[in-house]
Amino acid sequence: MKWTLVVAASTAFGLGCGSSDGSEVNSGPLGHTLFVAHEGSLVSYDIATGEERPGAVQNVTSPVDLQAIEDGLLIVNLTGRNEVLIVDGKTMLEVARMPSSAAGGKRPVHGYISPTHAGKRYWLALNDGESGEIATNTARWIDITPGSETYLKPAGEVALGAGHHKAAFSATIERVVISNISDCDSVLAVYDYSDPANIKRIANMSAEDAGWDGSSFERTCDPMYMMGVPPAPHGCATSKEGGKAYCNLTASGDIVAVDIDATPPTFTIIKTAGAGGGYTKAHPDGRFIYSVQDSPREGSEAKPGSVCQIGQLVVIDGLTDAVVKEVPIHYKGHDCKDALAGTDEETAEPSHMQISADKTTLYITTAGGHGVEAARVRQELVFDIAWPEHPTELASIPTGQSSGHHGDALSGDGKFLFVTNSIDGTVTQIDAATRKLVGTITTRAMPKVLATFGDAEGPSGQTGPIH
Repeated sequence: MKWTLVVAASTAFGLGCGSSDGSEVNSGPLGHTLFVAHEGSLVSYDIATGEERPGAVQNVTSPVDLQAIEDGLLIVNLTGRNEVLIVDGKTMLEVARMPSSAAGGKRPVHGYISPTHAGKRYWLALNDGESGEIATNTARWIDITPGSETYLKPAGEVALGAGHHKAAFSATIERVVISNISDCDSVLAVYDYSDPANIKRIANMSAEDAGWDGSSFERTCDPMYMMGVPPAPHGCATSKEGGKAYCNLTASGDIVAVDIDATPPTFTIIKTAGAGGGYTKAHPDGRFIYSVQDSPREGSEAKPGSVCQIGQLVVIDGLTDAVVKEVPIHYKGHDCKDALAGTDEETAEPSHMQISADKTTLYITTAGGHGVEAARVRQELVFDIAWPEHPTELASIPTGQSSGHHGDALSGDGKFLFVTNSIDGTVTQIDAATRKLVGTITTRAMPKVLATFGDAEGPSGQTGPIH
């Protein structure tokens, strides 16, 4: 097991600066490196030794969705500063720090790397907006095409519905579906960004289109949750074989199949037996889609589950739009019989997903404690997906302590899964192939999100591209 000394936080540098010695010390080839955006700073660690590398970037407030790209740059949305930060991973110096919007957008949360279409590639920053201020919800495209004349420059922006937002791209053309969790008029919308200076909304699904007809509380759209509930989409992914994107409506548990390449794009509702959760991910082979839900679960009156159950894993066939399987998710694995009620882990739910490079293991990072200060999660969930349409739950892997959503990353060489432990100030390192704990890397306080890069290994798994 690896341990590092916790290095005291460096003196804060001004905007646009990293550490004073980063460019001198970190000038050679970059070995396999872990980058962690903490609340306050972005820091790097040598994966082989666990030691903190020289250099740190300051003024990192509420970082979300840190990703590495092929030239070793790091991109992260800073929700608390309304900024997109770009850092050179080798020198740990800032390359750019720009507003997440030029049109009044605020609070950038999720960020995506687009597939390369027509020779162009973008960072998509989704601004969740301020509560009750619809005009502060936007999506901004930033050019990350190597060699482009506008490299690392804003390329375009479009208004969105009421956030929180998530997205999935077309596998073949310059289109993206973006979800609006707090909207009734625009639940899902498809955009054509072939001309990023003139992005066009080409299809829209309203709550009424999704079946919210006002016939009951559950089918009355009210983003304030007083007279009803919104559809609340939260998680989309694209099947490269079928060509459709699939988005999870968390309120009803429905999955929406979005024929994103059609003229015009269409929306088809797929029923499931669960609800909530939402994170959605495609199997690397491209046919099957996985989506997590946080019910049925232990203690739920609406959708009761078994002891230790915290939701279910839904498998969708991207060629037929059929639900192939709905598999219970247990907090400590398939044979868990420990009741969660009354413990600080009773709010645990499935959150992010990662798939091993050999395509045989699905890892689910848990979250919990939303609005519950004392709530904790301490497990990484594991499914065998050697048979992709029939996942089998295995024993969970104990991790450090976290509260709420926290980051994970699969290394570029596919060897390791890293999971932040936000309460402990550590990162758990797991051998992705053997499903075994490797060790724990001690970080600065409040690690949030992470990525890896090395000259030999390349960037950690990216969110957005369709391979």
